[in-house]
Amino acid sequence: MLSLLRGCALAWVALLLLAARAAEARSIEHFWDIEEVDFSLAGMFTRKAIGVNGQWPIPRVEATQGDTLVIHVTNKLNEPTSLHAHGIFQNGTNYYDGASMVTECGIPPNGTFTYEIPLQQAGTYWIHSHYKSQTADGLRTPLIIHDPNEVYKYDEEIVLPLEDWFHEPASVMIKQFRNPDPSIRFTPIVPYGLIDGTCINRHRINFSPGKTYRIRLLNIGASFDFHFSIEGHHVRLIEVDGVMVKERGMHGVGVAVGQRASILVTARNTTNWNYMFHADMFTDLLQMPQYNPLNFTGTVEYSPTALTAREPCATWLTVPDLDLEPLDGEPMLEADRQITLNAYSGVFSDQTFRHSFNNYTYVTPRVPTLLTALSVGKDANKSLVYGHQTNAYVLRHMEVVEVTINNHDYYSHPFHIHGHVFQIIEVGSIRSQDRTSKMAQDTPVKRDTVVVHGGQYAVIRFRADNPGVWLLHCHIDFHIMLGLQMTFIEAPDKIQQNMRGRLPDRYKENCIAQGIKTTGNAFGNQGEVQAEEDQEVPTPYPDRFESYEPPSGWKIVSYILGGNKG
Repeated sequence: MLSLLRGCALAWVALLLLAARAAEARSIEHFWDIEEVDFSLAGMFTRKAIGVNGQWPIPRVEATQGDTLVIHVTNKLNEPTSLHAHGIFQNGTNYYDGASMVTECGIPPNGTFTYEIPLQQAGTYWIHSHYKSQTADGLRTPLIIHDPNEVYKYDEEIVLPLEDWFHEPASVMIKQFRNPDPSIRFTPIVPYGLIDGTCINRHRINFSPGKTYRIRLLNIGASFDFHFSIEGHHVRLIEVDGVMVKERGMHGVGVAVGQRASILVTARNTTNWNYMFHADMFTDLLQMPQYNPLNFTGTVEYSPTALTAREPCATWLTVPDLDLEPLDGEPMLEADRQITLNAYSGVFSDQTFRHSFNNYTYVTPRVPTLLTALSVGKDANKSLVYGHQTNAYVLRHMEVVEVTINNHDYYSHPFHIHGHVFQIIEVGSIRSQDRTSKMAQDTPVKRDTVVVHGGQYAVIRFRADNPGVWLLHCHIDFHIMLGLQMTFIEAPDKIQQNMRGRLPDRYKENCIAQGIKTTGNAFGNQGEVQAEEDQEVPTPYPDRFESYEPPSGWKIVSYILGGNKG
């Protein structure tokens, strides 16, 4: 009898805890009018930015794990738009992933849509457009999801969204990058470095003596890498891309486009001096050694009256991903399937410069890929119904997928996956004269964005445990527009079981308003794609590919960007 009473009591306690957690969960609601605004950069020049409610930069979004994020969007642009919560798994809500013509049709001009996203994760993320190059034009902001049971202790938190900002709108630069003439394509485009819409050189971080700060670093830009350090201070890395890792001391940390990191910094014990922080920008995208790196320094302020001490700067070398370990201790996955992706760039049959995986440059389908998966029945298991141009791979539910990415370009690509994090298993050189490689530890670090440097490869693994349609792409905005992305169709049968009949309000209406079909293969027909696709999709000229041939000074830049590879 006593044991029965104890059991009942424990059950009641469990129910009360669940009820308490449910009561604590909130609906974090935002109303966003997405529109162009005039943004003046420190009085130097004014250009249009894509802002929200007449404001740019866009205020960051904060929530707690377990909350539901609700964003009511009204599109006041003269073109479609969408919102992607970068790094959020969207488990069961693939239709809110925001990838235009992949998981939705986009929100038409004067149209509306509501994203309702359960926040099942904690960590450092961001929200940005996934329509054309709107991210580069400013439709981006941090998304901070607090953990009610933080592992690491700190006194205060500082969020630093690092971003590149260009004098010209993205559409102008993309025309340049598509030009088949290298002398035009590689004309230097020099960005400005910003934090929260302020020039980095004018930004101040306030420290109080003895306090420990968690600094969340987010690269929400379009093209350039950032390396962050604070003179006279050591940093301790605790998070990468929403994954908590075993604390690792270092002098500085690098974040490529799409990557995030959290560091702990303990302030000094006096207010006698202020210090400089560095947010230096690097790229090997363009042949512009006179601008590479772009050095930006702000101020860590202990006192408004103190002088600034100059101490030996942190080096640009950072700890490689393969030396990091996740706190959850998940062991290395055993692969069930291998996929190899060869990244090339070159001139295609439409006389434009493009990027490609395995000779396929991504071209937007006529029907969003998710709607194809939902509407073609058993044909959803055939990769060709999604079109050659989407470079689709159909995955079985729960299989472990190993992807080897070979970067045949001479510049780096930060590759990002939707709906997952992956283990980083191995990196190395693909050049025959330099066959170096390095393997991960038994518990490899997990990220959602990995940098693969020019002439190198990376091996990643993830479990296909999230039925849906997910992109893998380079997160340099201009490379996305030039075709460097592909698609995973994960467990098509479960997509149909779980999502058919559950599409949100206005989802299909937004398609119809733009004249976009909502059923059928990539061309809106039945069966596999038709032969007419071959006439529409650009094909590569093999003799005009730009394989790995580093320009002058590239090795130094690559070494700086790659860090100490061990």
